[in-house]
Amino acid sequence: MKHSFIPIPYLPGCPIHFMINDYNSGELQQHSGLEVIWLLQGKLKVMVGQNDYFLHENDLLLINHFESHQVIPQVLDAYFIQLHIDSLFIYKYNHDFYSLLYDLKSFKNSEDNQNPYDVIRILFSQIITRKYKHNMEINSDVLRLLGYLTSRFSKRLSSAEPENPVSNKDSNIVQQILNRVELDFKGKLTLNEIALGQHYNPSYLSDQFRKNVGVTFKAYLEEIRIRYSLFLLQHQEASISNIALASGFSDEKSYYKAIKNKFSLTPLQLRKKYQERDDGRNLFNHLNAELINKYATIPIQPETIEENTIETTVVVEDIQTDRYELKQVWNKIINIGSANTLLNQNIRDQIKEMQEEIKIGYLRFEGVFNQAMDVVQKDRDGLKFNWKFINNILDYLRDIEIKPFICLSYMPPLFASKSTSFFNYQGNTSPPKEMSQWLSLVQSFMMNCINRYGRDFVSEWYFQIWTEFPAYDIHWSGTLEQYLEFYKQTALLIKGISPSLKVGPAAENFHTEEHISEKLLKYCEKNDIPIDFYSCNIYHNRVKFKEWLDRSITNPVDIKLIPFQYEEKNHTKHLLEKMHRMLKAHYKKDIEFIVTRWNFSWDVTNFLHDTAFMATFIIDNMLDKSAALVNAMGYLSASDILYEWDIKNTPFFGGTGLVNTEGIKKSAYYAYVFLSKLGSTVFAKGKNYIMTREGEDIQILVYNHTYPDQLFMKGGQADKNSYDIFEESNDLLLNIHLKNIYGTFKCKRYSLNRNNGSAYDEWIRMGEYVDLNHEETDYLKNISRPSLQLNQLTLQGDCHLTLHVPVHGVECIILNKFYN
Repeated sequence: MKHSFIPIPYLPGCPIHFMINDYNSGELQQHSGLEVIWLLQGKLKVMVGQNDYFLHENDLLLINHFESHQVIPQVLDAYFIQLHIDSLFIYKYNHDFYSLLYDLKSFKNSEDNQNPYDVIRILFSQIITRKYKHNMEINSDVLRLLGYLTSRFSKRLSSAEPENPVSNKDSNIVQQILNRVELDFKGKLTLNEIALGQHYNPSYLSDQFRKNVGVTFKAYLEEIRIRYSLFLLQHQEASISNIALASGFSDEKSYYKAIKNKFSLTPLQLRKKYQERDDGRNLFNHLNAELINKYATIPIQPETIEENTIETTVVVEDIQTDRYELKQVWNKIINIGSANTLLNQNIRDQIKEMQEEIKIGYLRFEGVFNQAMDVVQKDRDGLKFNWKFINNILDYLRDIEIKPFICLSYMPPLFASKSTSFFNYQGNTSPPKEMSQWLSLVQSFMMNCINRYGRDFVSEWYFQIWTEFPAYDIHWSGTLEQYLEFYKQTALLIKGISPSLKVGPAAENFHTEEHISEKLLKYCEKNDIPIDFYSCNIYHNRVKFKEWLDRSITNPVDIKLIPFQYEEKNHTKHLLEKMHRMLKAHYKKDIEFIVTRWNFSWDVTNFLHDTAFMATFIIDNMLDKSAALVNAMGYLSASDILYEWDIKNTPFFGGTGLVNTEGIKKSAYYAYVFLSKLGSTVFAKGKNYIMTREGEDIQILVYNHTYPDQLFMKGGQADKNSYDIFEESNDLLLNIHLKNIYGTFKCKRYSLNRNNGSAYDEWIRMGEYVDLNHEETDYLKNISRPSLQLNQLTLQGDCHLTLHVPVHGVECIILNKFYN
């Protein structure tokens, strides 16, 4: 499709140009400068490059310098206003303009996080109303808007990125020519001169220019000069000869000819026509101005534009006042994947080190009956059971004082009714061919555990009967009825061995709208089947099952082919509340509520798992009041070393672990370290902070959590490995004033953010090298830790602390009291 190049001319005093509902018959446009589109009413589709964006009322979108775009109203009564800001006006005040890329899309943020965009709406409205209502000079207003756009919504293009959304070399040189024309159109500029300077053949460059722009270089240069002259005709009383020369024409005759050819009028006739034209106030009157007037009257403080920081003050009148006990649900259970992973010495070393800092209660693992564990053996005498590998794992956990949370899965191939399998290790997902074989396996395993470790000790363990409920044949390839019978027989067997043993069903997975939990709970209550704990798995990613099942599925599943979308920020909190209500409504007995597996995503290629974002995501959810509704939330997983999926060769590839394959601790790891430092009593809590005490020691945790934007959540930017996929947000400045605190304290201040404690960010700064040697790995291990500051405070009743917390940042303050 042909592009319509529309240069926005420069003239001191006229830096902007407004248009209402201008979509040029659906043509693709490219023009210099910046364009901000504000949809006042209706629906709008804007095609920008290869992307389609759908705007709704009050949405904002910025089009970059020479970015191809097409504006298509979706309803008849769509009203939108376009603010064009001239590129040379911008360049005059910011010489970095041509190396900047702006990203302003208000629909990236959720409705409750529109503050940065409201600043744009306010400044936009003030410019409109002052120009059309008061006919005022507005350069200062435009500069305020530009300053905020640049500081908040722009980034410098790296050398690897083109200066324009066009990616190939030839398009890029055309972009540079367009910029050069803007800067030098008043002089004697030729394409030969540009070609010589860029080491291009003039003929080839001329062809490329015509191909990309649609007109010759000479015609484009003349168009720029004409448009500049129109502003001089309209706003100045200079002679036609002076206007011609000031616009870059060689003389008055050539200018006269150009104007006559384009408008069929002489320059003087054109000037007269401009003078008779409406001054622009009619343009504003035709707008549905309610939204504009609403924003134009909102006062805006200068510091709001200059600072990207929200300042909050918290005063605690008496730290000794008892509030409530903190329910610590975060470190009771952590997952490690399949059982045979625990035969890996690297995994064992990681978990042992983790146990020293975080103190894990239970380690949950699956696949105890997988082929790799060699539990079912067949010889000339028939079938026999072998618990050698299992006992090796259980001995290791006992030695490091972690109890096992054992998921009884998957089906040994010799017992399986079908050959269906899942994951790289081919865990068989089918029901047993003969129930008696499965029950004899479970009986032998349970007796092995009791005889080896004692009934009292084993009674502290958890035994989960299978992994997840039936859904799309993923974890269980039988029917729901088959699973219910399977659970019944297995639970009754285990309870028959000892009533003190703890059993629970597979986890609710939320893959379908139907909650299988309700059916299972009713079934168990009706048939008097024991349940000691209920479980579910919660992730913020959701498989687009219709798309997934419509394509051919290979076995094992290729995770890269699975289409995802993501849930909103409070997804975990809402599900915890919902499932808690469900338990109370459908099961009379008091049972434990456990989230067996929890993470932002189970996708082991999601780069967000490696970033600083994960620390605030973990803390925000673990400290929410909804977390107190559960007995435990089991993080997935302890390490990136998992046998379920392919392990990539890069140090950071999006694995779900707290520690990567090389043993480098991620930001998520330190979130658990900080949570473990909290005391048992909460004396203050707010949106971004919690304050606890343990004896006379004080612990303060402050975090700045920002969630991925709406475009990412819909699955539109899954491959974009940068922090650009988050909602626009502010740094946090928290002033803390504690009263009724006395004594001398050692103050330890930990800072976790993209510059401290984020191994992923440090790896990016190192150059994203794939194959790290021992020296480089050790360097990352040592440098990728939260910063630590120490000082001594002597307090006589008051303690004042000021914490600056950047987006994705965490501050942890520990006040340990000295005793004489």
